Amino acid sequence: SRVLLTFQVALLGMVTPSLRAVTVGWEGRRITARCIYDRAIVNEDWDTCSDLEGEVLASFPNQEVEVSPRYLERGRDLRSELLQAWVYRRKE
Repeated sequence: SRVLLTFQVALLGMVTPSLRAVTVGWEGRRITARCIYDRAIVNEDWDTCSDLEGEVLASFPNQEVEVSPRYLERGRDLRSELLQAWVYRRKE
């Protein structure tokens, strides 16, 4: 889908070692994403999510886009965080 490709391109250069995964969901005019980190959320993570939001909004100006960081410790199953699709998942 165009949403997934847009997120994958937007993530170029933004993936940090603590980023475990990015999941995306969309319905109607709303696009939601979660950036899942393996440590407590810091300001840099909020900045990354804001940058992703801006990149995606540029491609979907008539949509409501929300990207938020989430902490999920390493070893905990990511499947509980899945929205509609994975845009990025690191090998664990």
